[in-house]
Amino acid sequence: MSQASILLVDDEFPIRATLGDLLRRRGYDVQTADSGEEALDRIAQRPFDLFLLDLRLPGVDGITVAQRVRERYPDAAILILTGHGSLDSAIEGIHLGVFDYMLKTSSPQDVLARVKSALEAQAEQRHKKSLMTTLQTVVGELGGKQQEPAEPASQQPAGDQWIRVGELEIGLWRQMARLGEQTLNLTPTEFRLLSCLAQQAGLVMSYANLLRCAQGYEAESSEAAELLKPHIYHLRQKIEPDPSNPRYILTVRGTGYVLAVEPPQGK
Repeated sequence: MSQASILLVDDEFPIRATLGDLLRRRGYDVQTADSGEEALDRIAQRPFDLFLLDLRLPGVDGITVAQRVRERYPDAAILILTGHGSLDSAIEGIHLGVFDYMLKTSSPQDVLARVKSALEAQAEQRHKKSLMTTLQTVVGELGGKQQEPAEPASQQPAGDQWIRVGELEIGLWRQMARLGEQTLNLTPTEFRLLSCLAQQAGLVMSYANLLRCAQGYEAESSEAAELLKPHIYHLRQKIEPDPSNPRYILTVRGTGYVLAVEPPQGK
């Protein structure tokens, strides 16, 4: 079985050299990048199984790189590198869906152990996803023998667990969303956020409640607002006719967000 591929992103040469050599000696396919810009170039060129990512990079920072990784490779494993003992800069990265964070001063044994754990967890997730895809295919084939060709989502029975808010349709079981005739290309985090808002359509969800619903993470209101902000921004880019003047996902300043039941008509 081929070894996993790893992209190591850090602007400090000693870190790249030491960790890169350590991982290569264990048989991993390792590439390195010394900046966020170079990391984005490499991400565009090929997929990686795991990313070792320093958050504090000059220029394009590590958070931006992590967001791009999540958008392009939703099931990639991400390990955060930090030079500080607190969660100050790592906390946002963790809630982008990274597997873990570690100090740059961690022992070689600890680094190897966490890389191994992250890849094992990733392999288990991929296996479960494969089983779910197979199950969905089988269910679809069985259903196809008993009914007419599949109807549009808007005509499917409630048992399919579709949430409808105006033109917006969210398939909880299928993990997909549509706006009118358009299928939305959402990241897992964006889908969970939209699902949470849709289940409380017309009601204001506080920053803390929305973060808890979508990410399972408890945080104070101010921290939750900061963690949600980039995801809401990207979600609006995908569903709003004019993201700068949202019609669907509305901000209740200082409180949270609400999914409008009847979006106001544009001028």
